[in-house]
Amino acid sequence: MARLTLVLLWASAVVAGVCSYAVAHSEPAQYWPTKPVRAVLPFAPGTGADVITRIVLNQLSQQLGQSFVIENKGGAGGSLGAAMVAKADPDGYTLLSNSASHTIVPSLYTNLTYDPAQDFAGVMPLGSVPSALVVSPSKGLKTLQEFVVAAKAKPGGMTYASAGVGSTTHLTAERFRISAGFQAIHVPFRGGGFQPEIMSGRVDFGYSPIATSLPNIRDGRLVALAVSGRKRASSLPNLPTTLEAGFANSDYIIWVGLFFPAKTPREIVDRLNQETRKAVEAPNVRDRFAELDVEPMPMSPAEFDALIRQEIVSNGALARAAGLKPN
Repeated sequence: MARLTLVLLWASAVVAGVCSYAVAHSEPAQYWPTKPVRAVLPFAPGTGADVITRIVLNQLSQQLGQSFVIENKGGAGGSLGAAMVAKADPDGYTLLSNSASHTIVPSLYTNLTYDPAQDFAGVMPLGSVPSALVVSPSKGLKTLQEFVVAAKAKPGGMTYASAGVGSTTHLTAERFRISAGFQAIHVPFRGGGFQPEIMSGRVDFGYSPIATSLPNIRDGRLVALAVSGRKRASSLPNLPTTLEAGFANSDYIIWVGLFFPAKTPREIVDRLNQETRKAVEAPNVRDRFAELDVEPMPMSPAEFDALIRQEIVSNGALARAAGLKPN
């Protein structure tokens, strides 16, 4: 009888343990978040990715009743901030907001301490951001065709700015340069603060997200010659795409999206995906996105993960075609 009692007690403990485990792993999605969420943004404040992230996370904080504390951690094409999140506890309280640069860094950095495809759980892209090829008014250029003629007239003499080696602004310019068939010298900056250099004419051109360059374009401090997307930007409806201007395979899509560390409970990933879908559909977010020409990209986590794997391959091919050397 004593042995039977011990067996029953052991069985009861096992059942209780299983139930406790089940409760512990079912509670996160129901109650998450119960405290502020740290959101690492691996770019400088004021960049397109920064602006879009803040708009959406502000809405998410209202929906979920907890703040999202943004920490800008720029450098190395976004890989410094991404590495921090890859190593963070997968408890749902550390989030990464990254751009398409996330899929570029494997081709440019041989010493990455993380795998962009394996070490993260994609939540959802927030939206795609068109960029404009911009020049100084002092250049006297009115069309993209005039710009290409000028670039070819001084081989290797043109300079272009970007937010850093391996940034989306870097790859966008390289994709167009390859399509148009001219040489140019890359002038990388840390972060997105290169517009003054283009406005002054010290750097010849660059691709800048419309979300951050539109005020300078409207005020005449920058001249926009074309947009990088597959369709025209609603805020600049008379500006052609580079494809319309006759340059095949010159389009480049830049997106911004949210990620958790890979082992974050799936229930939390799915919960944030659902809440993010609601956030980008909220009227105030929709209006701000329209002002900035940001197009929402609702996807499931599985679809976003598939996009990441696909773009790692395609950006690798672009990096090789551009002759970019891994560091």
